[in-house]
Amino acid sequence: MQPRRSRPYAAGRALVTGVAAALALAACGTAAAPQPGETSLAAGPVRAVTDQPVEADGALRCPESVGSVDLSKPAAVPQKPQGVDGAARLLPDRDPASVVVCGYPVVDIMATTPLSPPFRLAKRSVASESQRAALVEAMTWAPRVTGGPGVCTLMAGNETAYLVGAAYGDAIVWVSALADANACSTSTNGDFPSGPGPAVVLDQMFGTRTPPPEAVAACSRSSWGRLGDDQTLAPTGDPTVTVCRDSVDGTVRATQLDAAPSAQVTAALRALPTKPTDQTCQGSDKTSDARFALVLAYAVGPAVRINVDPACTPSVLGSGLESQDAGSLVDLVEQWSPPIPAPDPNGSVSSDGSVAPPATAPDATVPTEVPGSTGGGAGGTTGIEPATPTEIPMTK
Repeated sequence: MQPRRSRPYAAGRALVTGVAAALALAACGTAAAPQPGETSLAAGPVRAVTDQPVEADGALRCPESVGSVDLSKPAAVPQKPQGVDGAARLLPDRDPASVVVCGYPVVDIMATTPLSPPFRLAKRSVASESQRAALVEAMTWAPRVTGGPGVCTLMAGNETAYLVGAAYGDAIVWVSALADANACSTSTNGDFPSGPGPAVVLDQMFGTRTPPPEAVAACSRSSWGRLGDDQTLAPTGDPTVTVCRDSVDGTVRATQLDAAPSAQVTAALRALPTKPTDQTCQGSDKTSDARFALVLAYAVGPAVRINVDPACTPSVLGSGLESQDAGSLVDLVEQWSPPIPAPDPNGSVSSDGSVAPPATAPDATVPTEVPGSTGGGAGGTTGIEPATPTEIPMTK
């Protein structure tokens, strides 16, 4: 990113820092030693708040350009978090006075000449009250990323680098995110690394992505993770659990659990031994009828989606962690959501996933006369077009 030119900013157009001298400049202690599968939660530095340029509308000024970016390294933030512990969350869990969103196109698949750094500012938007609330929720609960990037699709598409500047009365936080066609990028405030979720939300609000329908079934809810999912499969809270199973006809059977069963499933998830995940498993039978997903919906913040497949190793894949053995969890869940039988190649499949027994074949020793037949010998034909095989959607 090119350095900004020095300008004389009027006192009314700069953020005044009345509490900077009182802010601690060192880390505020450390948490207990992490358990297996956890990451360290040591507190980050709390930096003094400095004057940063603002526009006439009162929101922070966007940098004129950003430097090089890629999927694993979004654009550098103008300043690391000031006035708050930026290592705890992407954004503090409170309402900012203003939020500005700066967009910088970095890939344009229709351009005759590829874009190259420095990437120029194309759009500056001051978030409305509702947009501000949605952005704060998405970034406050965005999970910490552990390990390298996961498996990604390779669709070509436009990419936009975003800088989000959140100004508080006693703090300033910038967040950098890269929106790409495969939702495979990362985001950061300079201290806290996270995944693609913030970029997806930003592109839905200020870019070209089509937002999902407002009213969606629990099983259709997408999840980019939740703060704390690098510590446990079921982050802190009392979520309502929905069990989602794919029927062989492509429909989804959803079973929403009451409070008591939800608490049991949540406790079982938290008891599983875990380690960081790369979001892949080996050995899954594509016709497995025991696989399912768990959607954990919280009163505040995003849901968590956990995929379970006893025929795959590891059997449990969360947003940030995985577990090798799902035996006890599977037995528990099947009390309220029994498996859907896998398709029988010789049977018919109903819309509820049940499989009818195959029809009894006629006696092979008794010739069956077919109307329209032109002959029964080796060279004859029945006069009936061969049936087109029925395509049965595979479970996900």
